[in-house]
Amino acid sequence: MKKTDKNIVMITAGGVGQRFGTEIPKQYFILDGKPVIEYVVDACKKCEMADAILIVAAAAYHEQLHKKYGVDVTDSGSELNETKRNGFDYIEKHSSCEKLIVVEAVRPFLEVEVLYETFKLLDKYDAVACARKITDSLGKYGKWIVNREDYYTLNPPEGFRFALLNQYFKADSSYTESIQQLPETSKIYLNFEVPYFDKITYPDDLFRAEAMMKLRKQKIFEEE
Repeated sequence: MKKTDKNIVMITAGGVGQRFGTEIPKQYFILDGKPVIEYVVDACKKCEMADAILIVAAAAYHEQLHKKYGVDVTDSGSELNETKRNGFDYIEKHSSCEKLIVVEAVRPFLEVEVLYETFKLLDKYDAVACARKITDSLGKYGKWIVNREDYYTLNPPEGFRFALLNQYFKADSSYTESIQQLPETSKIYLNFEVPYFDKITYPDDLFRAEAMMKLRKQKIFEEE
């Protein structure tokens, strides 16, 4: 990363595999021949708008990540927001970041086209969030009827004008999405026109992802 770098993609990879039930974090598990994180790194590297890529990960994995992928690496924290704050501090110190996209190492189906679109949208907006409408019935304790049209889900990748995010983001916040820490007056774009990139959280997710990878390869082969 250089002081002249302005467009940066940050990959959060600080998970320790607690819900996955293994000693090896889920982002390093092999999925169809490659570590889960490698699919994410590959998508980020294909985005020519990105000046630099930063992985925020546990110190034990720094050497192999830097050596294998040739990207910047810095320490993760004990919680996700602490991991993000560490990454933002590194970016502030080592670059002149204007636009930042935050992705997760455990979403191997990330598409480079979404990264391009997010960078472009940040020309007009303070932040961009990938959003998804709720299609299942929605319930709430203490209330019998809930209108699902009033709600949506937020999921990575998220894009930001870095100066605004860096000013307001707190590592000790209880909010689960960075965009929730921005002022309500921020100009935010909710992008519903992107696929939901499935997350590897539990062992069963890995088996489903294996099947999806094989179907994707088959589709690409048939199209060719």
